[in-house]
Amino acid sequence: MQYICIQINIMENSLKGLILAAGTIITCIVISLGFYISREAKSTASTGASEINRLNTEFSESDKVIYEGSSISGSEVVSAIRKMDGQSLGVCVVTKSASTFYGYDFNTATGELGKSNSTKYSNNTGVASNTYINPYASFKGQLVRNSNNVITGIVFTQV
Repeated sequence: MQYICIQINIMENSLKGLILAAGTIITCIVISLGFYISREAKSTASTGASEINRLNTEFSESDKVIYEGSSISGSEVVSAIRKMDGQSLGVCVVTKSASTFYGYDFNTATGELGKSNSTKYSNNTGVASNTYINPYASFKGQLVRNSNNVITGIVFTQV
């Protein structure tokens, strides 16, 4: 009888040991899964945040990006000059007779913004003026960005 009790007691202790080992293994698996999920979530959140920043930048620049590579009429160029007035960017209009900066001067190669100038389109509406923009002429738009990838100017070149 005593032999059976000792054997049952040993089996109970072995069973408790196996349950403890299984519980430890399951706990380790759950903790590992938690770390894996948090690492994946952090990566996904980071990717999502950068995508949202890109979309915000794209959205905030949408009124300027429409001119990139597009051919527009002189009247649309005049409208763009008036629309960009007061913003921290320059508009350069290159006609067959002259180049004129509106708003801010900027370096067309590097995109570095210069100082504000006082040239307003309303002062140059005469046909005899060097800076006259023919409303029926065709212009090709090009965006100019600085080293921070910020749009600092738009160049409209008469074609």
